[in-house]
Amino acid sequence: MKEHISITIEKDTAEWLRRYARRERRPVSQVVEIAIENLLEQRVPASETIVATPGRFNGRFSREETYGAR
Repeated sequence: MKEHISITIEKDTAEWLRRYARRERRPVSQVVEIAIENLLEQRVPASETIVATPGRFNGRFSREETYGAR
């Protein structure tokens, strides 16, 4: 599902964006969406891994097993 947002960008950037969109035969909104997706893929990790200490469950929890040497 799409969502409408409004942004303000420099006039030169907007014109550059329009020219690129025409050359690629895509709507400006699709070019912006692709650019944002590419930026986020580069800057945001694909998965947010939870770092934990190795351990095993022996039927009880100990502070040392849970928190390691912290």
